Amino acid sequence: MDNHWIRFINGESVESEVSPSIYRSWQRSLEYQVDHKLSNQDILSTPRLSERREAQDSLIRAGETVLPYIFSLLGSSNYTVLLGDNDGYIIEAIGDAPFMSRVQKVNLSPGASWREEIRGTNAIGTALRDNAPISVFGWEHFVHDNHFLACWAAPIQNSLGAPIGVIDISGEASRDREKILTIAMMGASMIEKNLRLFELENQLKFYQEGSKLASSLLHQGFLAIDHNGIITNINTLGAALLGRKQEDIIGQLAGDIFSSPKGWMLSGHSQDLQIKERSGKGISSHLKRVVNDAGQSLGAVGTLQITEDPLPMSNTLWIGHGQPTLRTLARASKVASTHSSVLIHGESGTGKEIIARTIHQLSSRREGPFVALNCASLSSSLVESELFGYVEGAFTGARRGGKPGKFELADKGTIFLDEIGDMPLNVQVALLRALQEKEVTRIGDTKTLKIDVRVIAASHKDLSALVSTERFRLDLYYRLKVVTLELPPLRERPEDIRDLVPHFIRKTCESFGSPIFGIQEEVYAYLLAHTWPGNVRELENCIESMVALAEGPILTVADLPDEFQKSVLKTEPVPLLDQQTKHAILYALTQTKGKIAPAAKLLGIGRNTLYRKIKDLDIGY
Repeated sequence: MDNHWIRFINGESVESEVSPSIYRSWQRSLEYQVDHKLSNQDILSTPRLSERREAQDSLIRAGETVLPYIFSLLGSSNYTVLLGDNDGYIIEAIGDAPFMSRVQKVNLSPGASWREEIRGTNAIGTALRDNAPISVFGWEHFVHDNHFLACWAAPIQNSLGAPIGVIDISGEASRDREKILTIAMMGASMIEKNLRLFELENQLKFYQEGSKLASSLLHQGFLAIDHNGIITNINTLGAALLGRKQEDIIGQLAGDIFSSPKGWMLSGHSQDLQIKERSGKGISSHLKRVVNDAGQSLGAVGTLQITEDPLPMSNTLWIGHGQPTLRTLARASKVASTHSSVLIHGESGTGKEIIARTIHQLSSRREGPFVALNCASLSSSLVESELFGYVEGAFTGARRGGKPGKFELADKGTIFLDEIGDMPLNVQVALLRALQEKEVTRIGDTKTLKIDVRVIAASHKDLSALVSTERFRLDLYYRLKVVTLELPPLRERPEDIRDLVPHFIRKTCESFGSPIFGIQEEVYAYLLAHTWPGNVRELENCIESMVALAEGPILTVADLPDEFQKSVLKTEPVPLLDQQTKHAILYALTQTKGKIAPAAKLLGIGRNTLYRKIKDLDIGY
C-alpha cells in the first residue's frame, strides 16, 4: 500500500484512496516543508527536558500507573507506551527494551518533539493537531524513516475538551489496529480521570482556606481572575485602590487593567501585592505575569490580593470561552456573594438551572441544600403542596404523616423555582407571603415554620409582559427580580460550540461506558451553521445521538441526524462558517493586539494555520 505514499510524494492525487485524516495531514506536512526522506529534529537537552517534566508534573503523576497498565494489555513485548505534552514532546516512556532501543534511531524517546511541523504525519503530532484519536500505520507516516512503525495515539483533554497531552502506543505492524486504538483511548480517559481527581483535591484545599481568606478580605483589596485572565470579581476597597468603579473592572482582561496605569495610578508611598494559590504546585504562569505587571504598575496605598477564581472549577457545565459566557459567569460569581433574590431569564435549553446551581455552590450557603421545583410541570393544587407541604389528612390522598414542602427542605440553602411564569396566581400570593414573612405553613396546619432560604427563580417568558396582562403579580415580580441575569442563547455565543461539543462527547461516552470519541473538523461547519432553537440542550441531544449511532471512534458528518443534516445543508454552512471564523480571528487578534502566536493559542490552532486562514479569508490587521 505504500505506493499511495510514493504517488502522493510524486505529486499524484490519491485523496480518494487514503483516509481523510491521513491525507489532510500529508497536505499539512507539505505546507510545513517537512523532508519526506528525513524529518527535522527538535530534541531537548537534559536540563530542558527536566524543566519540561517538572512543568508537567501533574500529567506525569496522572499517567504513572496508567502507562504500565496499558503496556500489560498489549500482550506482546514489541511495543512502547509514550506520554507526550501538549507541544508534542515525549516526557515519559515505558516498554520492551530491545524495541525501545530500535526506535531510538528515529528518536521516539523522551525529549524529542513529534509535532507535525517537525515530523510530518505521525500519531502523536496528528492526534494533537486534530484533537482526536488516530492510528498511523507504516507508510501512512509522512517521513520514510518512520515507515517501520505502527502507532496509535489519543489526546488527553482538559475539562473543556482542549488537548493537554497525548498517550501513544508504538509497535510493529499489527492487524488489530482498532483494538489497539481503543486501548490508547482508554489510557487517555484514565489519565483524564486522574487529573480530574487532582483538581478536586486541590479545590478542596482551596475551599478549606476560604474561611481564613474571607476574614482578611474585609480589610484588604481583593481581585479574582479566572483561567482566561478575565476579572470576575473585585471588592469595593480593591476598586478604590485602582481608582475605578467595580463595574468598570469586572469582565475586563487583567492584563489590560494592569498594563495601562493611565487613569487609575494613585500616589502613595507603599503597596503590598499578594497572591493566593489554588494548589500546592504554585500559581499559573498567566497569573504570575499578571502579578509581575501589577507589581510594576500599582502605586496605590494598601493591599491588593489577587486570587485565581474558583468559578471555572466549580462550574464545569455552563461551558464556553466567549465574551457573553464570561460576562454571565462573572455576574453569577458576583451575585453569589450576596443574599439577594435572583431572577434568571433565558430561552429553553440555555442552562438556567446550571447557573442557579453555580450561584448556590459559590455562595455562603454551599453547605446547605439546593432544592429545585419546575412550576410548569405540576397542576395548580400540586404546586402549592410541593412548595409548602401538608399535614396528614389535609386532603384526600395525603400521605400518612404528612410531607414537608420544598421550602422546608431548602432551609439554610437555596430553592430554585424554574418556569415561575407558569405559577398559578393563588400560589403566587402564598409565595409572596412566604418571602415577606420568611415563614411557611403546611396545608391543613395552623403552625408556622421559620425558614432561611435564598430564592432563585427562572423563566423563559417575559415576566414584565405577564405583569401587564395581570397574569403575574407585580409585587412578587419586584420581590424576585432584585438581581436579574439574562442568559444568552447559543446562537449568540457560537464560539462556545467548540468547548461544548468535546464536553458532551465525553459525558455521553462515559455514560455509555465507551472510550472517548473524536470528531472530524468538518462536523463543526454544520454545527456552527445551525441556529439552535433548542440551545445547549439541543446540542447535547444531537451529540448523544451521534455517539449512539456512530460506526467508529471518530464522529463524522455522516453521523449527524438525517433531519439535522437536511436542515443545516439548506443554510449553506460554508459561507456562514467563514463569516464566524473571520469574526473569531478578528476578535482574537484584537485581544492580543495583533500578535499572531498568542492569537493562535487563544483560538486553539497553530500559527501556520492562523496565517493561512488570515490569507484565505482576506483579513487585514
